[in-house]
Amino acid sequence: MADEFKKIKNRKKELKRVNWNIVKRLVTLLYHDEKIKRTNIAMKCGLRYDSCLRYLDWLDTMDLIKREFDQDGFELINLTKKGRNLYTKKLR
Repeated sequence: MADEFKKIKNRKKELKRVNWNIVKRLVTLLYHDEKIKRTNIAMKCGLRYDSCLRYLDWLDTMDLIKREFDQDGFELINLTKKGRNLYTKKLR
C-alpha cells in the first residue's frame, strides 16, 4: 500500500480535489457497462481524456476498479467488488 502512495505522490498531474459528481458518473457507468475501454469511458462520461485517466488512477488506488487486457492488448476497466458495493449501497 505504501508503494501505491509513492506512485501517486510522484505523478506530475494528480487530482487536487476529488469531484464526487465525476466519481459517481464513472462508477455508475462502470456498473452498467462492464469491461469498457478508457476512451469510451471518457466520451460517455463527458470528460477530457486526461481528466478521465486521473480519476481512473484515483479509483484504482482506492481499489474500486480493476484493469484487464483483452486479446488485442487493449486495456479494459471493470469495477471490483468494492466498487460494486459502493454503487449499490451509496450511489443508487
